[in-house]
Amino acid sequence: MQVTRISERVFLVDTLALGQPGTVAVYVVKGEKVAIIDCGFMSSYESILSGLSELSVATDDVRYIIPTHVHLDHAGGASSLLQRMRNSQLLVHERGLRHLLDPTRLIESATGIFGEKIIRTFGKPSGTDPERTTAMGNETHIDLGGISLTAVHAPGHAPHQVFVMVEEEKLLMSADAIGIVYPRVHTIIPTTPPPSFEPEKLGDTLDKIGQMDPKKLLAPHFGVRQDVGSVLETTRSKTEAWFDRVKMLGGRGMVLEDIVPEFQREVAKDAGMTLDELPQYARLSVRVTLMGMLHYLNRDARPTDRSN
Repeated sequence: MQVTRISERVFLVDTLALGQPGTVAVYVVKGEKVAIIDCGFMSSYESILSGLSELSVATDDVRYIIPTHVHLDHAGGASSLLQRMRNSQLLVHERGLRHLLDPTRLIESATGIFGEKIIRTFGKPSGTDPERTTAMGNETHIDLGGISLTAVHAPGHAPHQVFVMVEEEKLLMSADAIGIVYPRVHTIIPTTPPPSFEPEKLGDTLDKIGQMDPKKLLAPHFGVRQDVGSVLETTRSKTEAWFDRVKMLGGRGMVLEDIVPEFQREVAKDAGMTLDELPQYARLSVRVTLMGMLHYLNRDARPTDRSN
């Protein structure tokens, strides 16, 4: 079973990303119209189709496809899904629109982070149909008939990120505004990838989520969290703690390859595992998070022309 029922009208579909269960989720909301929130990797979009079939949802019944941001684990499958779902419209924050219409720079950036071999396993998306791709602003309301969504701009992790609230049920699809909570790794991993991590904006987004007072958080990585306050606070405190340590270690001249093993060991210990038991996808998440923090610090340290 790929599908988990969250409520009468909201469902989790496990995309089985890269053959791994419990790593990348998408969410399906069923009103008179159907919406899919997030699209997974291009290489796993067919798992979403299987999940819809399990829910007895025809592809032509899907009206909205909403990637929370354009990173490849959230929007990589967007173009393929749009082609299969003939009555659907793709909604993306205006800061991410150009990257879906032409993903060339997005793929180049991701390749610089992950390497060509891993990007091939993710799958390289093609551009989306401009006539069926619509930009969202800072707040967008979507009526599905009997149930409604509100998409809210949520920068910090990425400038083109939104979170999505199911208004009637107070279920909030958090995107990567919260830390990673893999089911097999019982600790929160901050998620701050390059090149667009912005700590202050991430803090503002966490405040915004708290003000919306959701009953549950629906995480892309991975699943339902009812301890909303704890997840928000742990995301904030752990991200700040990691960032301060990375800054300190970088100041001592340590580089990424020196820092990564230390944090991977810490995550494994927090999760009650040995380092050898820590799954490869969790190790990669730690590495990418540290890359983003170092990128931010190096960018912030570059000299600027103050002559004007």
